[in-house]
Amino acid sequence: MKTQGHIAWAGQAWIGPGIGLFLGQAGHNQAHRHMAVQLAIGLDGAVRVWAADEALCAQVVAIRAGTLHRIEAGRLLSVYLDPFCAEARALGLSEPLQGLELGEPGPLLQALQRGEGDVTELRQALGRYLQLPPAASLDPRLARLLPLLDDPDHDLRRLAQQVHLSPSRFSHWFSSSCGLPLRSYRKWHRLIRALQAIAQGHNLTTAAHAAGFADAAHFSRSFRSLLGLDPSSALARVQLHSAEH
Repeated sequence: MKTQGHIAWAGQAWIGPGIGLFLGQAGHNQAHRHMAVQLAIGLDGAVRVWAADEALCAQVVAIRAGTLHRIEAGRLLSVYLDPFCAEARALGLSEPLQGLELGEPGPLLQALQRGEGDVTELRQALGRYLQLPPAASLDPRLARLLPLLDDPDHDLRRLAQQVHLSPSRFSHWFSSSCGLPLRSYRKWHRLIRALQAIAQGHNLTTAAHAAGFADAAHFSRSFRSLLGLDPSSALARVQLHSAEH
């Protein structure tokens, strides 16, 4: 992949249940693989996303969860969707990268400013912007499991018991359901919990421990692999907000 100058990320970010958003100047990032469906929306020109040494350039680029990629952009609105949420399922991405033809994101930007991080309003505005068909119903077994995935006491064996599968069958079933291994999905969720704690005023070390990381170094390594830069660089000029229902 090409290299990008060390431009700092700067702007605002909102982290909430099922959704995250960044609004501002995109900066340097290394190839990374996060566990969310991402919409990269260029605000002053096209976005270029590199994956597998090939680039897709479009005003809006959708990135499938688990895709190794790197972004080049100026001002950017980036939306991160949990792969199980209705919007991500309705998108139904079949390719790692996909260019989307959408209108101006003005109403979505206005919802960010007006809603002050209200998740319901943000997701309603996103649905109107994307003009998606209704998502298929979520498998009731998954709906029952999702609240348990953040509980470290529910290991693979106990999760498998919830849906009456062996651990090996459960791992295969979960991966085929969302396209991601269970371990990777849970690691992403730990990162989200840590970011929410930071948004609420906790320092990196406290947030890392609260989210289940062994220490701040473990959190930093995970942050770099999932988001393409270290947390101190990512958050130095980004104001982080906790979005709530």
